[in-house]
Amino acid sequence: MKKLALLITTLFTIILVGCENYTYTFNEQPVFTPPGLFTEYQVSDQGLAGCLNQAILDQKASKARDLTQLNCSNAGITSLSGLEIFTGLTQVNLGNNLLSDIKPLLFLPHLDTVLLGGNEKLDCRDGKQLLNQASGTVSLPTHCSK
Repeated sequence: MKKLALLITTLFTIILVGCENYTYTFNEQPVFTPPGLFTEYQVSDQGLAGCLNQAILDQKASKARDLTQLNCSNAGITSLSGLEIFTGLTQVNLGNNLLSDIKPLLFLPHLDTVLLGGNEKLDCRDGKQLLNQASGTVSLPTHCSK
């Protein structure tokens, strides 16, 4: 009898976990609605906006801090303004863009890996400050190593 109860409980749990993205209703009234994707941010750079949209979708981020990885290499990005609200970011690839200012990255407390190679207009002072702040690897453009 205990085995049957355990089997039923296990099956019920599997079914519930598999249906976590559905809205549940009782008498046609919603009793649970899964959180929607995060949309309450503004960035002026279209390349960054497109990259953020895709990353939020891929990672199913419902809050700004849910986004942990961002791969925006070769996206033609010129501005990171607005990125500072994504405080959960730990890995960021912004290689081969048109960045000169990376100040918004300095406000991200959990950065571990930051790739910035190929941004030939980058202000190296902020890059060097990021080297001191990030807990892991920071890759700067070659002109910053001189």
